[in-house]
Amino acid sequence: MLVLSTLFPHECKITTMHFKLKRTLENQEIVPSKSTMEFSCGFRRLVIRPTFSAELTCTSKTDKVRYMRFLRKDVNVIASAYCPFVMQPCKIITFTKRENQSVDLNVVASGIALPPDPLKIILKRIVLTGYPLRVHKKRATIRYMFFDPKDVKYFKPVEIYTQ
Repeated sequence: MLVLSTLFPHECKITTMHFKLKRTLENQEIVPSKSTMEFSCGFRRLVIRPTFSAELTCTSKTDKVRYMRFLRKDVNVIASAYCPFVMQPCKIITFTKRENQSVDLNVVASGIALPPDPLKIILKRIVLTGYPLRVHKKRATIRYMFFDPKDVKYFKPVEIYTQ
């Protein structure tokens, strides 16, 4: 049997795709966020490194999701990646390579493709330390907050409220 297929012009474009995944019960391995996975979307195979996140509320359709470090079993996970466009009702099966074998693939999760949304925000909680100098209502002045050059570089693009 021979199957021939082609892609529409808009399916060759690259965008931010989101996939809703549910972990398989028989898989026990730990899958960290941003690890290499193979997504099977119909006849297409995409090798991507998705960022995992969980929806903040199930009832409302928000554009904000909470970052997750690992693919968990108990919740539906949204995997986000910069990859080719995939049509929305497409079924997804995800694979990872087994640790000691180079050819064999391990089924990790299955799910569906969500509509592409480059404006979806992935929230990540970061703890900052410092010495509070002044606190007044909703405003605070913190001393000794950015000592490490890595912290300064990370927070440089953030707008700081000044009066």
